[in-house]
Amino acid sequence: MPFVVYNLENAIDTFFKEGGASSSRIQCDDFVYQRYGERNRPTDIQGSNSYTVITGPSDNRIIQFREQDALLDMRMLALAKAVHGEVVPGCSELGWVGDPNGSQLAASEMDRLPGENYILAHPLYSSRQSAKRQTSFFAQSWQFGTPTSSGLADMSAIITECYDRFNNLANTLPERFLTVVTEIQAALPALLDGCYPVVLTHSDLNEMNILVDTESGKITGIVDWPGATILPFGFALYALENALGSMTSNGWKWLDEAEELRDAFWRALRSQTGGLSESQERLVKLAGKAGILIRYGTANDSGFLGVIGARGPNMGEDFRYLDALLF
Repeated sequence: MPFVVYNLENAIDTFFKEGGASSSRIQCDDFVYQRYGERNRPTDIQGSNSYTVITGPSDNRIIQFREQDALLDMRMLALAKAVHGEVVPGCSELGWVGDPNGSQLAASEMDRLPGENYILAHPLYSSRQSAKRQTSFFAQSWQFGTPTSSGLADMSAIITECYDRFNNLANTLPERFLTVVTEIQAALPALLDGCYPVVLTHSDLNEMNILVDTESGKITGIVDWPGATILPFGFALYALENALGSMTSNGWKWLDEAEELRDAFWRALRSQTGGLSESQERLVKLAGKAGILIRYGTANDSGFLGVIGARGPNMGEDFRYLDALLF
């Protein structure tokens, strides 16, 4: 599978040409200038459903323009802020840009968090630090617990979503993965019994959405929260596995110390969650497998909410991530 070199201008052009919005890049840039009296510059990494720029005194503001089918859920963002604190940006809505009779873009203002996108920064420091620093992020969700008071945790909808996802995977994945799918299907009643925590879950916890300090490896920001949902704890643990290795042109390559770092993560998680029982840890690890299956086994246009699938819609898509991370 050939690797595609990311090009910032191409990414921006693609968003405005293929997104179907009635507003242009010039209109968005003018919106920023009229509001702040400052020119802007695009962030180094752009999302597929948004146009994001930096502006303000000392470049301390992020202005993001999003398509209507990928809007920020301000209640979910407030929950993320309550769970994870300073690594989640504050955000306010600014209005709409574009033809009112067309598909406008929603504008929002966010704090610009310090740090660099992990995908750009990771060659500058040891991935050991990233794996270690993720523990606190995941532990915060466990410690916060099921956010029932937020009105965002509809258990009936969560249960239906999970069962539908794995029925879909059972019907669409190659046969070699069905044993793992069946294992997760058997675990769903325990993961969804109301005792195991269902928690705030970032839908796309990839290397572009994690900001880190390039000296220490400390996580300084988690961005791009549209699509965040409530799911069993552990469905986003694919982010840990991504920190312990990477896909190369010759296949998946684990760090030499991957097993040592994974063990350190689990020791720290046990400590920071107040001690996981043997049965709880087994369920967390099964939830981690579930997240990997969803992340790398679900087509990215499947229509499911929550964790975003990374596989293309083509049924012949390469399944190297599943082969590497599940077996």
